[in-house]
Amino acid sequence: MQWTSEQLNNWEELRSYVDTALLPLYLYRQELAVPRHVERMTALANAALAVEQRLKGRVLQLPLTYQGEGRNVFFLPAGFPVYVILRFAGDEWIYEYDRDASVVHTLSVWEEDLADPLRFQAAVDVLHEAIIESWRSLG
Repeated sequence: MQWTSEQLNNWEELRSYVDTALLPLYLYRQELAVPRHVERMTALANAALAVEQRLKGRVLQLPLTYQGEGRNVFFLPAGFPVYVILRFAGDEWIYEYDRDASVVHTLSVWEEDLADPLRFQAAVDVLHEAIIESWRSLG
């Protein structure tokens, strides 16, 4: 589910059904032109939305977050047993979270032809299956 004001008001009721936070993270690189950043950020946000729609009810998708190059530390929101990070291949982050209570799965979105609907659907299929597999591995 995505954040809406109604769901925020009912968060405590919904909380028991949501065990996974889906976080699309974008690393802003100086060498890329602004139009390329917009394309990439849009593709990443759209991939997260499509994956979330398939897993609705168990996953809470947070808004796309971007950060410039540097130490690339990201503090994950507390209280989720599973975090799924969507990012582009090659973007490296350091995640701060309760390592005793949670697990992080980092999945890469590829950049080639994401504007192509068939390629995009294939990417979403792969990401969806990877998340299902990560849940299975938890027992």
